[in-house]
Amino acid sequence: MTHVRMRPGRAPRIGASLVFVVSFLAGTLVGAQQGGGYGPGGGYTPAGGSMSGGGAWDGGAGRGMGRPPFDPSDIPTPEEIDGPPNPPTMRQLLSLTDSQTHRYTTAWDSLMKETGAKRDSARTAGEAMRSSFRSQDRQGVQTQAKLLTALGKDLRKQDDAFDKSLAFFSKDQRKQYEDYKKQEKQAREEERRRRFRERSGGDSTPQSP
Repeated sequence: MTHVRMRPGRAPRIGASLVFVVSFLAGTLVGAQQGGGYGPGGGYTPAGGSMSGGGAWDGGAGRGMGRPPFDPSDIPTPEEIDGPPNPPTMRQLLSLTDSQTHRYTTAWDSLMKETGAKRDSARTAGEAMRSSFRSQDRQGVQTQAKLLTALGKDLRKQDDAFDKSLAFFSKDQRKQYEDYKKQEKQAREEERRRRFRERSGGDSTPQSP
């Protein structure tokens, strides 16, 4: 199988920081599920100070209050925001014929035209969430995370429908594409876990929410 790790657009340049924020949020979620606090004082305190309004997800008084108001695993990754591979990537990945490439390009262009505004909104929300995280603005992180979750849900639904419409792929090509998506998902999860280990000093690995 040919493994191609090419993604279109600008997400690869901003993806690492979004992966870190999401991996951190997943880490704080684990702390809540285990019944303890998120830090020595019972609430998470970001480097350099406390999150505005108190510890993250602790009600501002250092009290563990359980799950945060959103599920970090629902936040779309940069790759999910980008959507399905662009035509040159898909042609190389699956060795598409000229006819298949033409049909895929037509379908992909239509999808991007239909979902482009949502993808741009998701990228903007991701940048805003990172900015809020850096400035220790708990409410800002929460607001943008909820927006990203909603946009991600819509984009996943449309992208899944797009994938199912690719009837011109052969059986082997479809299997190869499914294997590619699984590989990409596994790589994202491994990156999330790696960043969480770095943040936590290597003492723990987050569980799937």
